[in-house]
Amino acid sequence: MRLRIIPWLPEMALIGVALFFFTRELGTFPAAWADDSLFMIVARSIADGKGYTLPILDRPWSYPYILGVGPTLLLPVALAIKLFGFSVAIARLPMLDFLCATAFCMYIFTNHIAGRNAARWTSALLISLSAFVNTGKPVLGEVPGFFFLLLGLLTLQWKPRGSLWGSLAGICFGLAVLTKITYGLVFPAIGVAWVASALRRDWKSSFHLTIVGMFAVTIYLPWRLLELLSQPGLLRDFLFLWGGNENHTAVPFSFLLSHPTTLFRLPFLVFGLFFLLGSIGFWRLRPRLSFSLQIFLPTLAALFVLYFGSSFLWYRHLLPAHLLLLPFVTMGMQVILKRPFTEIALITIVALQGIWQLDHRGASYNAEAMNVATTIVQDFSEKPLIIQQAEIFARLPENTQWFFLTNPLITQRLPAPLGILSPAQRCLPILRKLNGKDLREFGERAQKIEGRYFVVSPPSSCPLPPA
Repeated sequence: MRLRIIPWLPEMALIGVALFFFTRELGTFPAAWADDSLFMIVARSIADGKGYTLPILDRPWSYPYILGVGPTLLLPVALAIKLFGFSVAIARLPMLDFLCATAFCMYIFTNHIAGRNAARWTSALLISLSAFVNTGKPVLGEVPGFFFLLLGLLTLQWKPRGSLWGSLAGICFGLAVLTKITYGLVFPAIGVAWVASALRRDWKSSFHLTIVGMFAVTIYLPWRLLELLSQPGLLRDFLFLWGGNENHTAVPFSFLLSHPTTLFRLPFLVFGLFFLLGSIGFWRLRPRLSFSLQIFLPTLAALFVLYFGSSFLWYRHLLPAHLLLLPFVTMGMQVILKRPFTEIALITIVALQGIWQLDHRGASYNAEAMNVATTIVQDFSEKPLIIQQAEIFARLPENTQWFFLTNPLITQRLPAPLGILSPAQRCLPILRKLNGKDLREFGERAQKIEGRYFVVSPPSSCPLPPA
């Protein structure tokens, strides 16, 4: 029995390290922020029996397209809240399942194309990567979406042809897009692979990819139509996300052109190294991949890089490309370096990534929002208040005196009239984050709660509240 366990000791060690990083400070690190808090608000609404709604002021918005995520993310979170009550840690419990499942699928996929040793190193690179763990712990769609994407890749690799397996791969890809809209990039990637197969006159592969694409669209399209029927304005919101600016104009790469030095930050430089190693490894391992994946994988990775560059330069937009490269990094390192330098380099990278993550780097560890929520409960429970920060509202108990409004940037994207204050609401105090320009604008009306959070009192034109 002992001899049977020994070959699996590296895998057992990886599982232990993964569980440590995945569960460490689950409710506090990373700190809940705007996006994941917005998703928790909707999940909590589902758990409370109010439907799939975002409560904007006193006008609940059903099936809000602005989230960019779908029921495959929010329903498991709602179930956890329904069973155990609400807290940030409880809302994140389903995310642990997605993290574990993604790590397992990554091991299986890498083992299938590159062998067990590469699978071990890939797993070590994955679980020590702060961007993976600390994007996966909050209620966000990137890691759950990648999990479904991996399932589709595994299906395409195992069974590159056949209607049944093509439909299963398509379902997985459709679920990825349903989970996080940015995975919609799989559609053009499938199209490129289809064209490549057609040029080779490989009609069986073309037919198989047609099945994949049809099932992916069939899974995703009904939900998108449901969101389209909820409120107008989806096209404008898409143009905003593509343009990466606040003026709703589609100017791709505008943020990159105005902030080019962002690319010299350490995480992006590390991605450049992984891009080089992964590309070399992919080229060496490509004969082990099905032809569809030989085209689909680099196309999809390139599309994620382009999307990252065209939008806000957020690393989580680049994360799927990073993860797609990981299975090939070990082989790329072996091509460049000889043993034992390959192992030394990989150990060094894993150790540095682990130290970076242990030091709470790569994600916010700020407790301001939690402290502000406590202050609001203590000092404003009997006072009407508009709360314009999702990371505060998500932590608060239900109170008919409190109204939620998205932050100013997101409010610009809301369809009318959801984000428009009524005359009575214009005369309510508002809790929001303020920068230096805001503080100069509001002057003495801004009452500091903690850090950058202030309560802004109504303008002087409003009647005084009764004593």
